[in-house]
Amino acid sequence: MIDEMDLLKGLGNAEPPRPRAYEEARSVLRAAMAVEETPEAAPAPRSRWSRRRAAGLGAAALVAAAAAGVLVVTSTSAPGKPPVKAAAANPVLAELAADISPLQAKAPGNATLEVRNQSPTSAELGRDGIGLYTDDGTYYWGNDKRALRRAVIRKDGGDDLFKRDIAAALYAVKGDLGEARARMAVANIAPGTNPDPDRARIEKLKAIAKARGEKYVPPKPPTAAQQKEITDNHIWTNAVDALIAAPENTQVRAGVLRIMASMPKVRVTKTTTAGQPTLTLADGWPTAGRSAEELVIDAGTGRPIAMTSSGSGVRPSTIYYHTSRVTLADIEAGKF
Repeated sequence: MIDEMDLLKGLGNAEPPRPRAYEEARSVLRAAMAVEETPEAAPAPRSRWSRRRAAGLGAAALVAAAAAGVLVVTSTSAPGKPPVKAAAANPVLAELAADISPLQAKAPGNATLEVRNQSPTSAELGRDGIGLYTDDGTYYWGNDKRALRRAVIRKDGGDDLFKRDIAAALYAVKGDLGEARARMAVANIAPGTNPDPDRARIEKLKAIAKARGEKYVPPKPPTAAQQKEITDNHIWTNAVDALIAAPENTQVRAGVLRIMASMPKVRVTKTTTAGQPTLTLADGWPTAGRSAEELVIDAGTGRPIAMTSSGSGVRPSTIYYHTSRVTLADIEAGKF
């Protein structure tokens, strides 16, 4: 069985791939498996943490597509048109959202430092490096502390990368839930940009087909059920993005929980992680390579703790989140 790490070994001595590279490879590999099982068309989940969130596939993703030997096209929901009718609330998530909604969104510092690794208790740096989410929505990343400091000093970050996700979550706290879901479904699309990335992706995939000496066969458009699955995946992914980008903001957590509570396919289980009571939220997208994700949150606060991704032909992968509040000035000064 291959996984996203196998697909990235060919990068050799190139600059260490950022977390988005692993996620893009994993996302496209899932879609590739789905196409093998369902030739007509199969939506692929959006790749998490991509700084080209509505642009074409990255290099790692194309490596994955070529390795799988198939042509994959994903779709995004058009602004204002996602099928986002609100469903009955999940009582566990709705209650937690109600409990934390009155709390003030105040935390020290002006940014959240995040280490992602494979340990539930240790914040030691691993292969996923170290990230910084500023309160204005900008994201910086480095494979170690020195690289992160250099990125912050040089302003080498994704401008307002998560600002729209966070805004949709904040609106969801007291706003109309259907509208909140609609906003979250397209939060990855920057205003004034083309929301349909298919053209650029098709050109890249045509190039892959040509390089392989194969005829390019365009995929059929997704069915209504598949389009709904695409939209549900975007709501889930963008909502998780908001939660990860602003874990200390109680209002963001409350808004995300309220949106998640309205999603009938999201399953909630009471669990324990490292001895602490947690809730595990699970969602899946069957036509996309039977891909699925499980988000673990603190049962009392809603803070994100871990994420597990799995799918057809993809090894299950779990990432734990370790966060702390910092100031940009301290990061620039190397005091972290």
